[in-house]
Amino acid sequence: MGTVKIPLFKKADLDASIGVFFDGFSKVIVAISILLGTFKLDGGTVFGTMMPGVLISVIVLNGGLWLYYRQVAKKRGDANLTAIPAGLQAGRMFIWLFSIMLPVFSATNDAVLAFKVGVLAHFIGGIVFIIGAFVVPLILKIVPAGALFGSLGGGAMAFLILQSMDGTLKMPLVGWLSLIVLFVIYLGKVNTKLPAALIAIVVGAGIAWATGAMQFETVTNSLANVGFYLPNFTFWIFSSEVISNTIPFLPIIIVFSLNEVITGIQAVEQAKECGDTFFTTTKPLVIAGASSMVGALFGNPLATGLYWGYPGWKKMESGTGYHLGIVILYAVVGLTGLTAIITAFIPEAVVLPILVFVGISSYAQAFEVVNKKYYPALIMASLPVVMDFIMDNVAEGKLQGFLAFDPGSAFVGLLVGCVFVFIIDNSWLKAAITNVVALALTGIGMIHSPGLLFTETYSPDMGFVAAYCVLIVAFLVMHFVKFNQKAHLAELEAEKSASSAE
Repeated sequence: MGTVKIPLFKKADLDASIGVFFDGFSKVIVAISILLGTFKLDGGTVFGTMMPGVLISVIVLNGGLWLYYRQVAKKRGDANLTAIPAGLQAGRMFIWLFSIMLPVFSATNDAVLAFKVGVLAHFIGGIVFIIGAFVVPLILKIVPAGALFGSLGGGAMAFLILQSMDGTLKMPLVGWLSLIVLFVIYLGKVNTKLPAALIAIVVGAGIAWATGAMQFETVTNSLANVGFYLPNFTFWIFSSEVISNTIPFLPIIIVFSLNEVITGIQAVEQAKECGDTFFTTTKPLVIAGASSMVGALFGNPLATGLYWGYPGWKKMESGTGYHLGIVILYAVVGLTGLTAIITAFIPEAVVLPILVFVGISSYAQAFEVVNKKYYPALIMASLPVVMDFIMDNVAEGKLQGFLAFDPGSAFVGLLVGCVFVFIIDNSWLKAAITNVVALALTGIGMIHSPGLLFTETYSPDMGFVAAYCVLIVAFLVMHFVKFNQKAHLAELEAEKSASSAE
């Protein structure tokens, strides 16, 4: 079996290379449009630092997976083995842009600092991703799905849907029509050879140029960014200023990086559902985490990970070589500044609808994976992040109560979701333990405090400290007296009977 020759690249790999490349590159176009448009970041940083850094991430990710899956194919003697796809991830990419980099930019009006914080967040996220490859399976046994997906859904609602809808509706003829195109293709289940996001970008950009919303001056100016760019080390991300501005976002970095580990596990599970049960998750996830860390050292803030879609590429009979093709395509756009010309043809209002759709899909998925009875917990878990977003965008002095969930909202959402799931299940001991965790996180300043313990801004909300103490005692008492246990068991029996009848 070990003597079977594994093809370097075959015809079906070309389609997969182009498909996965455009899937990821359409996200790059969106990110660049936001960095240049919203942040007013200079082209030298975007095309001279970030894009070569993106290439480094792709080399480590797709190049590493190409070598890994070729090795798997050789061991199995399977010349037709299809590799699991991977590339730039929309979820973390846009959460990083809107929930980390944008708040820094809004507070400091320093686009370069916001960019550097995004890069460091990507580096830390890579570390969390690698750790998550080993611990997430254990976390999934502890944290209820309703709490986990509710917290993540809140992030999608706030930073993808609400934030992006603002820009989308500022140019309705372009933005709204682009969003409708996405809905028609995705929700209408229209089969297309090109990615739906790419089609929406082309249609929206065409409308923008036809209506005069875009000027050719933008295109001519973009020529100044065309050249040959080599990757550069960006050790400046470890400066005290960048680190201090990144620390407040650790809850977001940890929660959403672990979520993408779950996405990676699900990508491997897709392959197993196709009968390829020999695939493992840990090594590919470690490669993905390493690609984030290494890419960040070269100025890339755009997250990478494993993709869903294995059944499609397997059906097309793609092999392992398409990962190599992806590296080559990114080398062309990452080293030449060619991306500058491409993005000059595309207004920001065209790419924002993609984020709206990603957010809606992510939030909808949360309701698909949890039992209907946990919907209230899922909704409650999503509120802290949404409230955090609202407080960052309303007039000063309004909605003061929302400020309680502002610091560490991602963690707060997870904890709130857990408590409500355990209330629904009458799991009073678990509810008490969750409040102990909440009290500990408040104590170190991860939640309900503007700063961490031993910093000048450390100021925990004593109201929540008292509330958590009361809840710990109350839930422990309810556990020991077996509060409502008979009624709850009767309800469970009724649910089982109803399921059996169906």
